[in-house]
Amino acid sequence: MGASPSRPQFPSGVSIPWHRTKIEPKVKTELHKTDDVKAAIQTVGFLANLALWFGLAVYSFHHNYPYAAFFFTMMYGMQANFLINGMHELGHGFVFRTKLLNDLFLRIISFLGWLHPDMFFQSHIRHHRFTQNFPHDQENPMPVIYTMNTFLSFGFVNVYGAYDIILQTVRAALGVYPTGHLGWLPGWEEICYPATNPENRKPAMLWAQFMLIGHALIAIYSVMQGWYLVPILISFGPFLNGWLFWLCNSTQHVGLPHGNFDKETVNDFRLNTRTFYLNNPIVRFWYWHMNFHTEHHMYPAVPCYNLAGLHDAIKHELPPTPNGIIGVWKVILDVLDKQRKDPNYTQDIELPQFKNKD
Repeated sequence: MGASPSRPQFPSGVSIPWHRTKIEPKVKTELHKTDDVKAAIQTVGFLANLALWFGLAVYSFHHNYPYAAFFFTMMYGMQANFLINGMHELGHGFVFRTKLLNDLFLRIISFLGWLHPDMFFQSHIRHHRFTQNFPHDQENPMPVIYTMNTFLSFGFVNVYGAYDIILQTVRAALGVYPTGHLGWLPGWEEICYPATNPENRKPAMLWAQFMLIGHALIAIYSVMQGWYLVPILISFGPFLNGWLFWLCNSTQHVGLPHGNFDKETVNDFRLNTRTFYLNNPIVRFWYWHMNFHTEHHMYPAVPCYNLAGLHDAIKHELPPTPNGIIGVWKVILDVLDKQRKDPNYTQDIELPQFKNKD
């Protein structure tokens, strides 16, 4: 029931000697501990918060409070955009200590977000092994240039996103490849799901079929009952009001050094992955603590609710950490401006001169 990527066939003899900051063994053991209570606070709390917006929106709609219904619908959409971060964390398998709970909530969150964990982790396993080093990681190919149109088209009513993800799901359900999953290029999808091994595609196909049938049944039953807002929230909520998610999630690798196996690889997560302080505890909770992204790449088995502790344990080796969404975007916008003039430019990362604590 958890994510079911096939065993990746990595290129023979290809690896990267990643730098990982050393941590005192007892601290490292504590940071890697999964806990069902902490996991429930994160996962059940996230879903309960989403259910609150859902309930308030539906109640307001059926009691003729249109402005309130609109507000709570937008709040549902704002949080629902972060479902992909929950899928990402649960798909790694290190949120709940109890595997059954981890797998169950992975599927609930994936269903609500039109997400494909089996397909996603076909790529994401490679992304962690070869982070931002072409051609063995093409999950987030760089450089990428963001524009105001990019932000606006995603940030409020993401019509194209809804059309595209449903089309991807239909293609996956029919076994038609490439699906265009998450904007992957056809060549990357062929690496992740080679046509020579169609059996690997079966878990993704079955999940896509389940999602299509499930969302269709919810829509049909809701319309029959006169609950017109319900399918809008459940099926299209993740495509509404996504500006906050976009500002958080788009920070992870943009503008940073990236490598190429034909030239020079980047073997330090501190160079190609970005951490920033997210001071609002609610947004940090919605984002599943992925603002500590360098830490996540360095030690991916550390549960999301322990990433702040991991940051404290290794921050003596990290580059300066931008403070807040505004702080990190000041840095990114400066880099993007320079990249428009010079496409080969990447952010110059200042690393500490020492490697480990005394």
